[in-house]
Amino acid sequence: MFSAAQQAAIDRLWNRKREQDGLKLPQAQRHRNLEPDSALLLCALATALRARDLVEIGGSSGLSTIALAEAARRTGGRLVSLEIEPARQEEARATIESLGLAPQAEFMLGDAARLLPLLGLMDFALIDCEKDDYARFLDLLKLRPGAVVAADNILSHDLGSYVSHVRAKPGVESVTLPVGKGLEVSRFTKGT
Repeated sequence: MFSAAQQAAIDRLWNRKREQDGLKLPQAQRHRNLEPDSALLLCALATALRARDLVEIGGSSGLSTIALAEAARRTGGRLVSLEIEPARQEEARATIESLGLAPQAEFMLGDAARLLPLLGLMDFALIDCEKDDYARFLDLLKLRPGAVVAADNILSHDLGSYVSHVRAKPGVESVTLPVGKGLEVSRFTKGT
């Protein structure tokens, strides 16, 4: 599904993350990338939904950015990538440019709590940031009817409180998928 160049970039980012984890570097020094299987699934899902307005909350060094920018390329859409760490975002930007996906991606640096209210209605969102912020950031999203929100690390970080929060919302259909570190995929039938 990804081009050879995209897959090579994903492999490079993932292998570096695994090396950092193996060295047991402090969390602040590790890149927090989505797992490759999750990236593939999210690209396919956003493409199948024909999502044109996409946002990722926590792009890190760009693995998920590649997947969602490729989905945006296929749908004629645009991805907004939010990241609070400047060096990580700069690496993601350089990778996206090298892959020819720059026309599909906009990068916003800063706290998502400040940036999300600036965005319009979204068709697809990925939440992959500090785990304590998942519910708060979900509530700040503006979603079209039928929009999908995917949240990563649901199983690896035991994010049952987020799952309960999203499933308590009216008009939400939600499922936990055992892909990567666990994805909660939620469809908002009425939008927000």
